[in-house]
Amino acid sequence: MSASLTVYPNRSQFFKYESLYLSCDDNRKSSEWTVKAKTVRGVSGCGRDWGSLQSSSCIINEVYSWNSGVYWCESTSGETSPEANITVTENNVILESPVSPVTEGESVTLRCTAKSNSSSPRASVFMKDRSPVGAAIMGQMTIPAVSKSNEGLYMCMITGLGASVESWLTVRGRDFGGFTEVVTRVFSGHDEEEVEEEEEEEAVSADPHSGLIHLRVIFFLVVVTPYLLSTIFLGLVYRDEAKGSAARQCQSTRHCKDEVQMEKIK
Repeated sequence: MSASLTVYPNRSQFFKYESLYLSCDDNRKSSEWTVKAKTVRGVSGCGRDWGSLQSSSCIINEVYSWNSGVYWCESTSGETSPEANITVTENNVILESPVSPVTEGESVTLRCTAKSNSSSPRASVFMKDRSPVGAAIMGQMTIPAVSKSNEGLYMCMITGLGASVESWLTVRGRDFGGFTEVVTRVFSGHDEEEVEEEEEEEAVSADPHSGLIHLRVIFFLVVVTPYLLSTIFLGLVYRDEAKGSAARQCQSTRHCKDEVQMEKIK
């Protein structure tokens, strides 16, 4: 079992001059692990030209742009932990998002933070893969139950201050006893035709557009059709009444009577 890298604060973006704490967590022998990084200055371990090494932990009192890069834990035997991407920016805005992968079903909160000393939240716009996905007056957006569809590049903007850089949010599947959740279908007592019918029904029920079409058809049959039939029926009744009224008026006048007699002679 490899170690895991803990980043505190748990976010992938930092303002210049902020402090950063990194630690290699392993239930066995944590002293065998060292924090390493790959930056514009190359690959090196904590305590050489950056950070202060304390056992398997590393403290960076002030981060700079060149501290941006990939960080991981590495053991004396060459084992490595999952990597973490850290970005140090001189922008006025950063996006606070989890630096480590999040698990499907978990709640994830993204925060848009300004560099200014004011701690009051600001109205923010959040974007995923360059498309708006939400706006928040309090400067944060929560995804109640994250899924693989939420994975992607996120950034945020604050009016008058600017935008953050982008950070990748990784979503991993649930893990049960060391096995990734795999959904399998067991065929028992079903022939191929029944299976095909069930799959077609599932496909139709899973398609929101087909469901919407069905609702429209039902609405037409239940509401519109009776209305059309009643309209046609009333139209026919009105036509018959109009003919009868015209005949009665014709019979009440002498001119009409003469016309009727002439018709009889012919």
